[in-house]
Amino acid sequence: MILKNDDLTVELLSYGAHLYRVLAKDKVGKKENIVLNVTPMSDISHDLQYFGATVGPVAGRIKQAKIGQLSLQANENGNSLHSGSQGWSFQEWELDWQEDKNSITVSFSYLDDKSGFPGPIKAAVIYRLAGDQLTITFTGESSVASYFNPTNHSYFNLSGDLKTTIEEQNLYVSAPHILETDNALIPTGAFIGVSDTPYDFTNPKRVNQALRDLPNGLDTAYIFAEDSDSNTVLVSDDVSGRTLTVTSNARSVIIYTATGWHRTTYVNHRPMVKNLGLAIEFQEIPDTPNHPEWGDVALLPGKKIVKSINYKFGVK
Repeated sequence: MILKNDDLTVELLSYGAHLYRVLAKDKVGKKENIVLNVTPMSDISHDLQYFGATVGPVAGRIKQAKIGQLSLQANENGNSLHSGSQGWSFQEWELDWQEDKNSITVSFSYLDDKSGFPGPIKAAVIYRLAGDQLTITFTGESSVASYFNPTNHSYFNLSGDLKTTIEEQNLYVSAPHILETDNALIPTGAFIGVSDTPYDFTNPKRVNQALRDLPNGLDTAYIFAEDSDSNTVLVSDDVSGRTLTVTSNARSVIIYTATGWHRTTYVNHRPMVKNLGLAIEFQEIPDTPNHPEWGDVALLPGKKIVKSINYKFGVK
């Protein structure tokens, strides 16, 4: 499925409701792909790094694969990651297409009775392209009490067609804290201020400035201020001139640099290597069901939940 206008070309797949390719203009108007996608496409069902996938119903890690008395699939170090092997990333979604003079919308729908979360969960992922902005909206409904904290797991590289790694690209994250985690990346419950640490992107800086002090790179949940009205990640590339501004009302965003890459995977018809793409995963704080002090990600009967992520593409 291809969505196209003068500003952007967006390719979507019904499997995993994937964002597969995004062609965006550079400073001289040349359109190139700025998203990492698994190649050949037939390998996407075996992708365990979620390139462009819709992750749900609950993104991130759940400690010991348990929420109270609910047991989930333990698919990483005894914990649940991204809702396990039967999560939304590995399912075929139905689609519906709508177009008017101002926008193109594709709605993916799926009735989830496989992930292990209470349900079934009636889910939709809606992609809307309007001008230079792509909006992804997630909706969820359930007749029984369940959980809902999805995200999109795209990896971006604004150089265009992977000319370089992300190391020289600039990053801004409007979050004053990160989430402390243990060695298995499970939250300890503490927030750590980013000021005077390599994790501080509250002023834009090149990614490699942080990587010099972080040999394992970033796989880090940034926590926005509770009273913030602008939760923002901004990426820019000086050579191509491209910019990407990602905004959401979600309380956190996972920034992942793939620095410790060790899998044999081909993306965009070349081997995946470390620091080749930057994942930007807006979601509520990981493992929130086990930390009620952070709020909740409950999906209650009779209540429809709607969450959105906005991607604005430009040049400088």
